[in-house]
Amino acid sequence: MFQVLLLFFAGIAHLPAKMASMFGFVFFVTLFLAGEYISTRFSLPIPGSMIGLCLALVFLAVRGRVDAPLRESSGKFLRYLPLMLVPVGVGIVKLVESPPAGLWRLEVVLVLSLIIGAPAVAKITQGFFRWCAPAQPPATSLQTDAVQAGAAQPESEPVD
Repeated sequence: MFQVLLLFFAGIAHLPAKMASMFGFVFFVTLFLAGEYISTRFSLPIPGSMIGLCLALVFLAVRGRVDAPLRESSGKFLRYLPLMLVPVGVGIVKLVESPPAGLWRLEVVLVLSLIIGAPAVAKITQGFFRWCAPAQPPATSLQTDAVQAGAAQPESEPVD
């Protein structure tokens, strides 16, 4: 399937803008449907849309670039993202009107997961950035002498 998608989207750069934008939309819908299929086929507790999003991430990371049609269609999706959150807001309002009996447990779990999860994500991100950072070559004696000599000199005033 990955090779089919790669071949399908390899030649969309020469298409007219509206048609290329449609191919970007088809790309996202195809990966959404593939994620739904995987989620349903293997009875996974993960939503198919998240699996499709991960497939898109892997596809684009392996490919190493994002073509203009994908960039344009994703920009259109982001423009209408607040509309996609309306059903969630309606569900929350309905919960406030008549809260179920165990709602306080859900609230406790959400607050605890935020308190534990946010620092954990920060630590993982710091470790990832350290791991991805380019290695610094060890300083030679000439470099350290130059740094020490530069520190001994007075700073010059900026020129206007």
